[in-house]
Amino acid sequence: MSAADRLTLPPSKLPRREDLEGVAVCWLKRAGPTKADLLLVDLGEGPLVVKDFARKAAWVRLIGRLQIARECGAYRWLGPRPFLPHLVGRIDAHALALAQVDGVQLAFHAERRQQGAELHARLGRAVEALHAAGLVHLDLRGRENVLLGAAGEVYLVDLASAMWFRPGGLAWRLVGRPLALADRAALLKWKRILGAGPLTEAEARFAGRFRRLRVLWPFNRKG
Repeated sequence: MSAADRLTLPPSKLPRREDLEGVAVCWLKRAGPTKADLLLVDLGEGPLVVKDFARKAAWVRLIGRLQIARECGAYRWLGPRPFLPHLVGRIDAHALALAQVDGVQLAFHAERRQQGAELHARLGRAVEALHAAGLVHLDLRGRENVLLGAAGEVYLVDLASAMWFRPGGLAWRLVGRPLALADRAALLKWKRILGAGPLTEAEARFAGRFRRLRVLWPFNRKG
């Protein structure tokens, strides 16, 4: 393997807990008391984003263990995908590591509206691929969860709320397919953010129905 080939591969060295205190670490986000902190770590193979609950209160760490396990499970269920960051692995019960995505939040990209229709189509194809694999994201309304890569690729991040089922199975038909409505509604929000054209009549009717259902929706986001 050539040096150039090695540079294109995602990082594979999983940090240890003690590595998270070293000089190769900087903070991306010191989150609030109930959210995971985000750290940037580089052990020589490329930058990693570490999601870590270890510095939180005991009850938050307990919930964090479940979130970390769920998010790792979601990435492993899907396997490598061009629209997902590469999962390097679970560091311990409280933290996981992902290869850093070279991109910015799509919602704040300066040229998002000039390319709105194409970007929305790419986002839609990524969501369709999730659903085809039996997984629903459930937090795509969060603007921080959709990134635009340097080459124009769309990335979906933060699978902590995701649920997955055997594609086409009974659980998917009874539970997964109804939950997927949340992702479909989020795509309509993104259509407006990206200026990708007006809603069709069918989309407007669906948005109206879903808006009424959101009062009872357990994954509701304000705004």
